[in-house]
Amino acid sequence: MILPTAEIVCLGNELLIGITINTNASFIGEKLTELGYEVRRVTCIRDEVDLSVEFFKELFKRKPKLVIVSGGLGPTYDDIQLKVISKSTELELQENSEALEQIKKYYSKRDLKLTKERRKMAFIPEGAKVLDNQVGGAPGCHVVYKEMDIYCLPGVPTEMKDIFNRHIFPYLRKQNEYQLFQRKFQITGCAESELAPFINEVKINFPELYIKSHPEYKGESGIVIHISGYGESEEKKVVSVMEILQNDFRRNFPHSEIKAIKE
Repeated sequence: MILPTAEIVCLGNELLIGITINTNASFIGEKLTELGYEVRRVTCIRDEVDLSVEFFKELFKRKPKLVIVSGGLGPTYDDIQLKVISKSTELELQENSEALEQIKKYYSKRDLKLTKERRKMAFIPEGAKVLDNQVGGAPGCHVVYKEMDIYCLPGVPTEMKDIFNRHIFPYLRKQNEYQLFQRKFQITGCAESELAPFINEVKINFPELYIKSHPEYKGESGIVIHISGYGESEEKKVVSVMEILQNDFRRNFPHSEIKAIKE
């Protein structure tokens, strides 16, 4: 099965010098995987226009179906995301009346003036669709360039999630025919290296599935086994592999404990 490809790009010096942990990439990657996209790359780039433009031109040559960009939509001098997108696509930045109205309302509610710096956030690439931000001041936008969908999102996680969950997730759900089916379970009382031979054997028999052990998984103790596949035809295989592995582990590690993990 050939899945549509996606790349995630995160702009911001703070991500590269250890000040901010890049939780946006993990959130977006998980959501895109659930939606049936194959995430090929996650890239962090400094707030430098020439460096970023050079990168995006390279990215566009790879022609992913989907590009999600976060960070750099704000009012400060180093918020360069849309300038970079404009230069790399040759789509001119234009003041958008819908975006401007959203920005005016946001700052008006806070008794703040519409400064030149704040008005800067209303300039988006020509032809782009505005994605309203119900948490912060900077709207996102959707750009279509050479049959690639490019989504421009704020870097503040609450704002990014707001726009992603309300605008992007529902749209992509309708666009992609594939659905992810997955099961996870936790096993304690044995080492990951002891489980490897059983996982390797099952993987040989089910090469189309993602079958992986994770020694650390979202705060869960022990080893977490993750099994997934795309499409309704894979659902039964996912359940079958889970049962095979659990039975193997119970026979060979009778003192271990196995527990299902709810999604």
